[in-house]
Order: sequence, then C-alpha cells, then structure tokens
Amino acid sequence: MRKLALALAMALLVSTGVLGGAVQTVAAASQAKVVIVVGATGSLTAGYRSSADSVASTFSKYTSNIVKVYSPSATWAAVQAATQGASVLVYIGHGSGYPNPYVGYLQPNGDNGMGLNSAAGAGDSNTKYYGENYMAQLGLASNAVVILWKLCYASGDEEWGAGTPTLSVAQTRVDGYASGFLRGNARAVIAEGLGSISPYIDALFTAHESIDQMWQNAPNFHNHVLAWASTRNSGYASEIDPQLDRPESDGDVYYRSMVSLPGLSTDDVGLVAPVPTIYAPTSYVPLTPTRILDTRNGNGAPGPLSSHVPWTFQVTGRGGVPANATAVTGNLTVTAQSSPGYLYIGPSAMSYPTNSTLNFPLGDDRANAVTVALGAGGTLSLTYVTSALGPTAHALFDVTGYFVPDTSGATYVALIPARFLDSRSGNGLSGAFNSHAARTFQVTGRGGVPANATAVTGNLTVTGQSSAGYLYVGPVAMNNPTSSTLNFPVGDDRANQVTVALGTGGTLSITFVAPSASQIAHAIFDVTGYFVPGTSGARYVPLTPSRLLDSRSGNGLSGPFASDVARTFQVSGRGGVSGNSVAVTGNLTVTSQTSPGYLYIGPGAVNNPTSSTLNFPKGDDRANGVAVALGAGGTLSITYAAPTSGPIAQVIFDVTGYFAP
Repeated sequence: MRKLALALAMALLVSTGVLGGAVQTVAAASQAKVVIVVGATGSLTAGYRSSADSVASTFSKYTSNIVKVYSPSATWAAVQAATQGASVLVYIGHGSGYPNPYVGYLQPNGDNGMGLNSAAGAGDSNTKYYGENYMAQLGLASNAVVILWKLCYASGDEEWGAGTPTLSVAQTRVDGYASGFLRGNARAVIAEGLGSISPYIDALFTAHESIDQMWQNAPNFHNHVLAWASTRNSGYASEIDPQLDRPESDGDVYYRSMVSLPGLSTDDVGLVAPVPTIYAPTSYVPLTPTRILDTRNGNGAPGPLSSHVPWTFQVTGRGGVPANATAVTGNLTVTAQSSPGYLYIGPSAMSYPTNSTLNFPLGDDRANAVTVALGAGGTLSLTYVTSALGPTAHALFDVTGYFVPDTSGATYVALIPARFLDSRSGNGLSGAFNSHAARTFQVTGRGGVPANATAVTGNLTVTGQSSAGYLYVGPVAMNNPTSSTLNFPVGDDRANQVTVALGTGGTLSITFVAPSASQIAHAIFDVTGYFVPGTSGARYVPLTPSRLLDSRSGNGLSGPFASDVARTFQVSGRGGVSGNSVAVTGNLTVTSQTSPGYLYIGPGAVNNPTSSTLNFPKGDDRANGVAVALGAGGTLSITYAAPTSGPIAQVIFDVTGYFAP
C-alpha cells in the first residue's frame, strides 16, 4: 500500500510541533486563500485531521480565508472546487509516486498527486489516487505555493520500512511529484516528510526572502543540499536536503525537497506585506492633469493588465513630474474589465495586495483619485485582482501633481468639508451642466480658502445625469478634455476625490462629457483643504498603504455601521501616522451595504452630515480617495447615511500618508 505507515506515536509527535517557535500574533487582515486537504489514510486520518487543524490555527494569524477539505469528504470534485485561486495549498495524506515497487512505468492519472476519498461520507479508507494530470487542473493562484506534508515519495523517500532509495530515484520522484502542481499554477512545491511546516507559513506571510532562503531557514534544515535543473519541469530548480547525519531507523534520508522557480521570493507569492519605506516630509506642486498611463494605446504599458500580474510604469520624468518626486496625486480609471475585481496601485509590485484602490463590477468604467508614494526609480505598480486567473482589464492614470522633499512647493491646510458647488441649488453655479460645455466657478475667497491658494482637495459628485459619461475638473476650461476625473453610468450618484490645481483668479472649471451634446448632469463639489506657497501649512509624508479600519474583522472598529450613527476610530499612532498629524490621505471603501446611501468621513462625529464622501447603490463594493482633517486626539469619524433608519454597511479605510506641521 502506498502510504507512509508511521507509528501513531510518531504521527502525534510530529503534530505537536506544528505551531513551531514563538511568533508575534498578527490580526487576520489578509484575504489570501489557503486550502488544507486531508486525504483518506485509514487509521492515520484522525491524527492528520488534528495536525491540519493546528496548521489552520497558524494560518489564521494571517488570513481568515481558510478552506478545509478533510476525509471522509475529500473527493476530487471537492478538492478541485476548493483550490481555485488558492495562494497556498497544504496536502496531508498518502502519496503515490514514480518510480515505485508496484508498477514499472509512470501512471500520470494516479502517480504524483493525492490519495483522496473515492466517494464522500464512506469513511477514511476508501482511497483513490489522483495523479499529476489531475493536479494540473487545480486552478491555483499565480505564484502559489504547495506544501506536501507526511507523504511517501514526494520528497524522494520510500514507504516506511522499505529502506532508502538511490539518489537518482529520489531525484526522479521529486521532479515528478512537483510536475502536476506546477502545471496547476504553483510556482513552488515543498515536500516535508517529517518536520513541522509552520515555519514556512510564518515566512510566507512575514519574511521578505527568497523561497530558497525560506526552505533553508527551516529549523529542520540538514545542510546537505543537492540541487539540479529539473528534468520534468523546464526552467525550474530542484533541491533535496537528505538527513545524512541522522537517517530514519530503516535507513531512509530523503524527507525534505523543493522544486521552485529560481529567484522566486515570498514577495512574489504576494502574501507578505511590503517593507515600509520611510519618506521625508514634502511640499506639493499641482499640475494640469496629464495622462501618463493608458493600456489601450500603449501609453505606459503595452496592453491590458492580466489578473494577479503586477505591471510597473514610469512616473518621474513624464507629465511634468521631476526626478526627485517621492509621491504623486492622480486619477486611476478602469475600463473593459472582463471580471469584477479591484485595482491596487502603490510603490511596490504585488501579485496579491492586501489593500485595494479601485473596486468595480463588470462593465462599469470607474475612477478613483489617489495620493500615492512612488517606488524605486520613480515608478508606480498596478495589480488587477479578481477571484480567478485569466481576466484582463485596461487601466488609465492621469497625474495631477507631485510631492518633493523640500519647501519649493506648497503646504497643506485641512478644512472641515464645505460645499462650494451644487448646481441643483445655485451654489457656485446654477442649473445643470450641458455636455461639452465647460463652466467655471470661484473657489478662493470662499469657505476659508485664501486668495493665495494654489490647489485644493475636495470631493466631486455627479447626480441627475441623463447619459453615461464623465466629469473633468481642472484649472483650465476645456470643452473637450483629454483626461477624466469621474466616470459614471446613468442613474448612479457617484463621487470621486480630487487634488487639483486652481486656475487664474482661484477658480476651477468642470466639463460634463457625454456622447451627445443634448445630455445634462448636475455637479457637486465639496472642498476639504487647500495648498498655499511657503511653510505656513502642513507638509506631507507619504506612507506605504496600511489598513487602519475594517469593520468586518474588528480592525479599528468592530461590526457594521448603522445608518445615521457616527463612529470614531483612532488614526494617529497607527500605520506610521505621526502623533502630530493634522490630516491624512487614504482610501475609503464600503461593502455589504443593505441600502443605497453615502459615507461621510471627517474630523468630527456628525450623525446627519451635510456633505458626502462616497456615494453608492446597494450591493456594490465601492471606494473613494480622501484627503481629510483629523479630529481631536488624531481620530476620524465616519457616518453611513441611508434614506431610512435600519440599514447597515461594512467600512474599510486604508491610509496612504499624513500631513504634519
């Protein structure tokens, strides 16, 4: 029988070491998918289920998205359904590899895979082997890691009590066992016959190191590594680490192996948070909006984004952004997406980012403003994230300004949000906007914005539109603008945050762009702060994006927001935000809302706010960038406003930087 028939005492001994050494507990914030499979292993199955539960406990420090598929319900159909889009797969059970003593040729439908239940609910001994051809159909996430634990053959070993194989046989088994999982989207396959796998779990979510370093840093590393170019898997490197100094009682030494892409790192897997970069305080220089990325025509990127494949594009040296800029403001737009999902933009390339910038359904051109730190060489990286591999999307990015680490630019003064434009009521401008007819309204000299302000932050909202289209806001009146600020369909009140240069005389101009000239729309603009020359305002410090609020998981606040009940959470002192901060930039997201409505975010708790930050219908995960003043003690307050009392919504906030004197 193809199994590692260790004594039950040995199985229990191994399982007690699952949690490994002391590791700082991390709140479960990632949504990375982990799948743990326990195969049909007869009398050993109960012990393996216990080991799997301990492994799940280790994973739960980092992600809540853990799927267990255990015997007697571990059929191939159940496993294949569970593994779609998984970043980590752990399999514990019988192994059937090649070469073996039973059949003199490779059986790709039965060898190098999993021993699962032939039928659900029929006990733990109805084992059926699903080989490498089945593993190729797992549909794992890009750069997924597979960990094979307590198997025969996978690490090169024999079945228990059968002695030790030759090195050549062990190498053939290692290459073969990895092959199906690699075809199923894995990029690293680690086999551990005896040792704990918890150190791998901790490293995948916390360490910035190569997968090879992770494997060699494990406590049970024997330092007898033999490496070779994989014969079954072109472009992959294979390694084996025999325990030559202390073989098992039957003489076997081949209980550790790995096959992976050379140079693959834990960062490539996309589970570990990026190393925060310490940025100097900066001042701001506004720009006329300029498009520096449009994947539809090869501007900045050669084609559409593929799901979970980061794309990095140059920012400095383009659109007026100088080489010494450390952060930019801009507008990120998605179009032609083939699946719902979200875009992440940030200084580091991540296949599986833990922060989102722009959430969207299928078939909806959507935009969101960003204030974002630049990466090495003055670049930004984009990732399109979906629930499955294969979808594509086009992305656009318009830069509207930049931050430099000196005092040559402007500094920031935050304001309590105030409405400067509402075309419905004649505030700022009266009457609806006509398509392709730019209109200008006054900003300076109103609501606390001084005459010497060079730019403002605010929130632009559209309502009452008779056609799908977009709004453009900028310092110059343009009937046919070449960049967009706020994209929208018909019948959807929608908002977008802006950081925008002021025009001559302290004005802003807005254009409604629709397919025909007869269309109309109403526009609303709330100012949240302004920039002035010199150092009288606050300087900006960009941050690596960090999640400070997720009401779903109890981060910042616990439980959903009820309508018209303001809630306050701590900002300063968290995520790198200094204690003397006066304002922050970030991204506000709503999900699981039971009614249409809007979110308001500001320095004070207001149950019935008169301005809005994020407008949304029911059942649409939606985000909006913010630049917002902090309240007493470095806090922010959020209110969910709905037409009636009773609705609830979950709220998320990621901070991207702060302003301090």
